[in-house]
Amino acid sequence: MKTINTFSIIEHQAFSKEDLKEIFKEKAEIFYKELEDFAKNNESLLGFKSKNTLKAKNYVGIIQTKSGVLEILPKCMAEDKLSSECKEKSKEDTNSKYDKEKLKKCYKLDNIFKNDDFSKEDLKNDPSILLINMLKTLKNSPFKKSQISSLQIAKMPLFEVFITMFLDEFDSVYKKGLMRSYVSSEENRTFLKGKLLFNEHIKSNLIHKERFFTSSDEFVLDIAPNRLIKSTLNFLKSKTSSNKFKIIKAMQMLDEVEFSKNYEKDFSFKISRHFDYYENILSWCKVFLQNQSFAPYKGKKEAFALLFPMEKLFENYVAYMFKLANPSENIKTQSSGKYLISKNDEKCFMLKPDLYIENKMILDTKWKIPDDSEDEKKHGISQSDLYQMFAYANKYEIKEIYLIYPLCERTFDLREKLKTKDIKFLAQGFLKACDEHVKLKVFFAPLPF
Repeated sequence: MKTINTFSIIEHQAFSKEDLKEIFKEKAEIFYKELEDFAKNNESLLGFKSKNTLKAKNYVGIIQTKSGVLEILPKCMAEDKLSSECKEKSKEDTNSKYDKEKLKKCYKLDNIFKNDDFSKEDLKNDPSILLINMLKTLKNSPFKKSQISSLQIAKMPLFEVFITMFLDEFDSVYKKGLMRSYVSSEENRTFLKGKLLFNEHIKSNLIHKERFFTSSDEFVLDIAPNRLIKSTLNFLKSKTSSNKFKIIKAMQMLDEVEFSKNYEKDFSFKISRHFDYYENILSWCKVFLQNQSFAPYKGKKEAFALLFPMEKLFENYVAYMFKLANPSENIKTQSSGKYLISKNDEKCFMLKPDLYIENKMILDTKWKIPDDSEDEKKHGISQSDLYQMFAYANKYEIKEIYLIYPLCERTFDLREKLKTKDIKFLAQGFLKACDEHVKLKVFFAPLPF
């Protein structure tokens, strides 16, 4: 079976036509040109570093063209470590890392600076496993219910993982029962079935006495949700190698179902509560057929992209873990209502910290790899981030504020330096009704490897 070549990079990594040649051989130039065309229409998703070099942005996921797939993964490891060996993990490597209860313990508010449960070895793993496990924590997304294992993820290109998740969902729907519905059918038949439509019968069968023009209700599979599923299967059939046989088999199960001719109309179909198990697979259909993902793209139909802004993904994941670990706390996400300034009695510049625990603390997520090599005193914290936290402290009258960075192989050593330190800055005369110092703490959030 013909395989679809995949080139893997991490966020913000640059690559040229030459870099593609090892995998794509003589097709490298064609594939690079297709990616260039995609970048010209979507520079916020894939950009140009120079005339002959493309560069990933802060989006992770896949871009597929006619000639191959570009896989963009989270920057949890250095570029030189992203290699084929990521996909060669043993069962022990890929199944023993993700311990939800262990992670949950780390996010308890009274414990976040006391635990030392993760070693550097724990953080060495396939970044595609990290991405899928983070996607599973998203609300109202088709990833949430997926039972795909780390072992499966580690052995497959990312696009094949997404297709496998869709097919697993189809298997689940099929086992619970494909939806049927009564559809009115009018037909000139050779036998009497249903209700005789007298006027139509006279017009059509004045000569053909052996026929009956009737109307009947048929209990059929050919309804909007099933048409959308079959159309999605057909869309994916040409985009996969390892899942092609499963897709053909699934399409055979829907043999009496037509393809959707109007996606918008078919997606408006109202599903009864008896078939609410269809909701997740129809969310997948929207992703593949209508590009209803985190990052809509423009361009030719030959390209397909499924991309996610990594900052939002990290923010959602951290919020999910804090809420899971602290169910009694009222943790608000993107809390608004405070403004930086008032101009002519009009409020301007709304402040929206990522996480706010009323009268206790403010937490702001930063999907960054802090670099303290230039100025060790700053611990890699940017000046703009510090100004932002200063504004939060003032307007929310909070004395403890937290910057949250990812705990991964690239941040482990800095975490070791900072885990016993409080970073303090003077706020006297700035923080309302408070003469104390405001404490800034840095928390390195463990990730679901």
